[in-house]
Amino acid sequence: MSGTALLAPRETPNDHPHLATEVLRNAIASLANAADRGPQALFAEARILFRNLLAARDVRLLVRSAGGWREWEKLNDGADEALIERLPDVFSETMQFEDTIFVPVRDGSVALLVEGMNDSGALCDRAATLSNVFRLAIASSESQSGNPDKLDAIRVFQRVANKILKSRNLQEIFLQITHEAKARLSADICGIMLLEDDALVMKRCTGNLAAETASLRMKAGQGVGGRVLETRQPCSIEDYIQSEIISRDFMNLARAERVRSALAVPLMSQDQVIGVLEVWRRKPSTFTPQHSAEFATLADLASIAIENAALLEARELAAEKLKETHEELQRRYDVIRKSADLQESLISTLLNGGTLSEIARQAHEHMRSPVLILDKHLDVKACHPEIPDADSILHAIRVGISQSTGPETRYRTLSKGPLHFAFQSITAGSEQLGWAVLINPEIENESAQLAITELCVTAALHQTKERAAARALSDKLAMLTWDLLEGPDHLRQLALQRAQELNAEIPGEYCVVVCHVDGIDKPGKSGLLTGGEIEGRRRSVAEAPDCLPARRIVRLSGLRGNELALVVSTRDVRVRDFAESLMAEITRRVPGLVAYVGLSRSCSDPMLMPGAWKDAHIALDVARQSRKATVVDFDDVGIAGLLMGIRDGADFHEFVNETLGKLLEEKSPQREVLLQTLRTFFSCNCSQQAAAKELRAHQKTIAYRLDKIERLTGLRLAAHEQRVLLYLALRMNDLIT
Repeated sequence: MSGTALLAPRETPNDHPHLATEVLRNAIASLANAADRGPQALFAEARILFRNLLAARDVRLLVRSAGGWREWEKLNDGADEALIERLPDVFSETMQFEDTIFVPVRDGSVALLVEGMNDSGALCDRAATLSNVFRLAIASSESQSGNPDKLDAIRVFQRVANKILKSRNLQEIFLQITHEAKARLSADICGIMLLEDDALVMKRCTGNLAAETASLRMKAGQGVGGRVLETRQPCSIEDYIQSEIISRDFMNLARAERVRSALAVPLMSQDQVIGVLEVWRRKPSTFTPQHSAEFATLADLASIAIENAALLEARELAAEKLKETHEELQRRYDVIRKSADLQESLISTLLNGGTLSEIARQAHEHMRSPVLILDKHLDVKACHPEIPDADSILHAIRVGISQSTGPETRYRTLSKGPLHFAFQSITAGSEQLGWAVLINPEIENESAQLAITELCVTAALHQTKERAAARALSDKLAMLTWDLLEGPDHLRQLALQRAQELNAEIPGEYCVVVCHVDGIDKPGKSGLLTGGEIEGRRRSVAEAPDCLPARRIVRLSGLRGNELALVVSTRDVRVRDFAESLMAEITRRVPGLVAYVGLSRSCSDPMLMPGAWKDAHIALDVARQSRKATVVDFDDVGIAGLLMGIRDGADFHEFVNETLGKLLEEKSPQREVLLQTLRTFFSCNCSQQAAAKELRAHQKTIAYRLDKIERLTGLRLAAHEQRVLLYLALRMNDLIT
C-alpha cells in the first residue's frame, strides 16, 4: 500500500446487486445490540462483522481526531502509516487504493479502510451498504449516551458528597471528583485547576498522556479554562482545534493529548472564581445541557470541599498554636531537669568503677526504655533489661543502622515494622567505638537526644579506659605467641613461663592456625586510606577471635603484617569449624578483605610448636593456591605436604599442568572417566584387575584407559618414578580444583 497514488473514484453501476436479506438482517441486529452496549462495543463488533462479511484480509476503523485520521484502537499512539497520513480531510464517496478501499461512514469523522479486496466491484457496493447501517448504529449509540439516567447522576453526587464529609484530605476529594466526572461524562481527561496568583494551576488530573497537562498553568483568556476564568461562565466546544472562541495558546498540547472537545465550569466561592473543573474528549462529540448541569453540580461540590478544608485548617491551626504555647515552657524545663539528673547518675557510676552493663542500667532507670550498647561491628557489649525475642530485634536494629548511617553519626530514629528505636554513634576523638540504642523510647525526642548523648559520652570514656588495659595485655600475649612459634628453645621456655603467669597456658592437645588476610591496606571506594584507618582494620582483624562463640579455645593469638597466628585447643572441638567462623567474622568486621587459613596437625608438646607452625604454613600455601578451599588442614594435604615441606613455595598449578599435560585438556565427561580410572588404579595398589572390579568394567577397558593416560601424559605407569609423579599430580589436582 505504501507509496500508491490515489485512484479516481469507481463509478457505481445502476443495477447494484443488493445484500442478501438474511445477511443484512443479521448485520443490523448485531450492530444494534452492540450500540446498546456503548461506542466501544459498537466499534469492536463493526470491525469483526465487516471483515467477515466483506471477506477482507483486514478492516480498520478510522476516526478523525486532532486534525488527522487515526485508527480507532490507536487513538493514543497516533497513525504510523504513510497512506493514513495522506488521506484528505473529507471523503463523500468510496475510494480505492490498489487492493484497499476507503469507505466513508460519517463525513469527516468516521470511515472504514478495507484491505485485501480482490472482488472490488461487488464488495465495494456491499461495503457502502454496510457503512450506512454502521452510521445509523453510531447515531443510536450517541443518542443513548446523550440522555444519562438521573438516578445514576444522583448516586455520583452522593458518592462525592460522602467523600467530602468523611475525608479532610483535599487531594482525596479531588481524585474522587475527577474520576466520577470522567466516567459520568464519558470523557478521556478530567482536571481540577485552582486560582493561584491570577493563574489557574492544575491540582489533580486523570487520563492525561502528556506530563505538561499535569502541571498546566493558564491565565485569564487562555484556553477553555482561561475563558471560564475570564467570563465566569461555563464553556463548551465541539472541536478544540478548529474552535474560534478560545485562544490558540495550548494548541500544541491539545494535539499531543489528541483532544477534540472540551467542557469547563467555574468553581465559585462567595461570588469569586477560585478555580475551574474541566473535561476533554478524544473523539468528536457534543456536550448536552444535561452534561453541563451535572458537571456544574460536581464543581459546586468541589467548591464546598475547598471552603470546608480552609475552615478546618484555620481552626486547627489556631488551636494547635495555643496548645504549643501553653506547653513549651513546661517541656523545656522538664528536658533540662531530666538531662542534668542523668548526667549526674552516669558520671557517678563511671567514677565508682562501674561496668558497661551498670551504665546501661542507670540509663534505663532514667529513660524507662531498654538500652543497648553495641560495638562498631554491631555486636552487643551491654544490654538492660533482657530483651524478649532478642535475635529478631537485634537483626532489625543492625539492618537499620547499617542502611541508615554514613558520615552522619548523630542522633537518629528509625522504625522497622512495629519496632521503633533511636541510636547515636559512640566516638572518642575521630574513632568510632560503637552505638548507643534506645528501644521504643518513652521520652520526647529532644529529651531522648540529650539523654543518649550523655550515654554516648559516658560509654566512650568507659571503653577508652577498658581498651587501654586490654591492648596492653593483648600486646603481651601477641609477643608470647611469636616467641613460641619462631623463637629459639631457650626463648620458648621463657615464653611458656610467662604464658602461665598470664593465665594463657598451652593446652595438652593443641594445633596452630595461621590466617593470611589480603586487603588490609587496600584503599576503599574513595581511593584514600589513612594510617588511622589501616590501624583500625588491623585492630578489627586482631580482635576477631575474641568475638566468636568458640573463643574459649583460643589460648594465644597475635597479628603480624597480614598474618594472624593462633594457638587453639583441639580437645572436643572441630578446629575447621572454628577457622571457617574466623574467616566469616573477619570479612564481616572489615568488608572487602579475603582470608585464607591453614591448620597444623594436632600436637601435645609445646616445644614442638615451630614444627606445627611450619605445617600450618604448608596448609596455608595450599589454601591460597586452591580454587575452592579457603581452609586447608595439613592432614588433608597428605604426601603433597611432604613435597611442599621440601620445596617451600612450590606452585601446585604449574606442577599439575606439567605432569598431567594433555589429560586435563580432554573434553568432559571423557576427562573425568580417565581421572577416576587413574584414582581407582592407585587406590587398588596399581592392580588393573582390582580396578576393573571396583569400577565394574572389563579388564580390557581399564587397560585401554590406562594406555590412553600414558599416551596423553607421556609417562609410563610401569616405571616407578613416573608412576609416583602421576600419583602426586593427581592428588594435587584433586586438592586445588
